[in-house]
Amino acid sequence: MNDYIQRLRREGLNLIVLREGRTLFTSSEEGMRPLYEAINNLGLFVLEGSVIVDKIVGKAAALILSYFKAKEVHCATLSVRGREVLDRYGIKHYSEGLTEEIMNKLGTGICPFEKAVLDVDDPEEGYERVYARLKSLGLLRNR
Repeated sequence: MNDYIQRLRREGLNLIVLREGRTLFTSSEEGMRPLYEAINNLGLFVLEGSVIVDKIVGKAAALILSYFKAKEVHCATLSVRGREVLDRYGIKHYSEGLTEEIMNKLGTGICPFEKAVLDVDDPEEGYERVYARLKSLGLLRNR
């Protein structure tokens, strides 16, 4: 098992952002908001070249990671579409499992963030679409 993913589980986290061996950001919160909080707290320049450890990476997350030019991603679950995005933008990735689709929390359909980026290939547009979905769902603090 991957040491990064072991740490994620051991510390009860869903996201860890590392750069040059230093922990820059962590979150135990689920979903897409922690990636936005990392961008808002750290900025794109600091995130460029970072190592991301995330519980689940689908296409929406992969587009955001590509937007800030992460160097490497370690995740428990990676979607096929997420893998395609990471490959396209040259981001190394390691996962414990590959899934066809990221589902919503109820397991009744595709995740709303994945649905928002189905037809998107550009990382900046993916960032904007996910931001709009977070906002429409009332998931952004003080925005």
